[in-house]
Amino acid sequence: MKVSVIIPTFQRERFLLDTLAGVRAQEFPKDEYEILIVDNGPQPSAKLSGLRDLKGTPQVRCLHEPRNGLHHARHAGARIAQGEILVFIDDDVLCPPEWLGAMLEPYHNPQVDLVSGKVELAFESEPPPWLRQFYDILSALDWGDTAHALAPYLSPAGCNMSVRQSVLFAVGGFNPDAFGDRRLIHLRGDGECGLARKIHEAGFWVWYAPQAWLQHRVPASRMTMEYIQRRSALAGIEEAYIDLRYHCRSVFRIGAHGGNAISKYFYHRVQAIRHPFDDERRFYHEALASRYLYRAYQYSRQAISSELRQYTKLETYF
Repeated sequence: MKVSVIIPTFQRERFLLDTLAGVRAQEFPKDEYEILIVDNGPQPSAKLSGLRDLKGTPQVRCLHEPRNGLHHARHAGARIAQGEILVFIDDDVLCPPEWLGAMLEPYHNPQVDLVSGKVELAFESEPPPWLRQFYDILSALDWGDTAHALAPYLSPAGCNMSVRQSVLFAVGGFNPDAFGDRRLIHLRGDGECGLARKIHEAGFWVWYAPQAWLQHRVPASRMTMEYIQRRSALAGIEEAYIDLRYHCRSVFRIGAHGGNAISKYFYHRVQAIRHPFDDERRFYHEALASRYLYRAYQYSRQAISSELRQYTKLETYF
């Protein structure tokens, strides 16, 4: 088997069926790739039971990973994958027929070890004008139409990326990522960004392949300020994780950074209040306020919990 397409999913069966249909319809030899659906919930989803061991080509397998967390689901798929190349996508993407072939093309160069494709947004309804400034939060990715190696620490799009299986295990896999259970958000890390960083530091290549494009669906529920604030809050938690993991802050320095984050939170809250009739500027500052508030929350957790500090610096989360 050359390729394993791994699709973690959590309570989004409606979108998953469209994603699965697109992946099964690829212009790629059907006997050279498999599809692994990873059901990432406490109990197996009854709605996915019909997909288990779906017959035909490409082969479709469905497995259950009860440990909540996107990195746990990705690792579960990687452990049983038969492919030399592991392709990771989200359960709410739409793949054109030529997508998989384009994703695999860069691996003809033996120096390429991770590939990130372009991500376009597929809005289910007309987006409000103010949303354009947040397209990156919605996972849009566009570094141009020319394929090239990425500079160190530029991050792939986790909803459209691939990696050599041997390299994934060699560098220790993904760092912690999204959690369906909001009570676990303090365990969030830098996900695929951390994986790309480890691959860069190991001397491997990270590649951008614009021809390997797909669409990431954006329902109306994600075109609200409440959703953008939630995503911004998660970004703040991730930034605190990055700060501690890669810069080895002392508890004193963690506290100092927490104070700085609080001051920036108040600054952006005031700026948001100053622009009550300018949605674009007001929402920009409200998003940043959420980001700095949750960054401060995470710094406080890190300062209090030695267990969290140790967790943040684990070499591998397999």
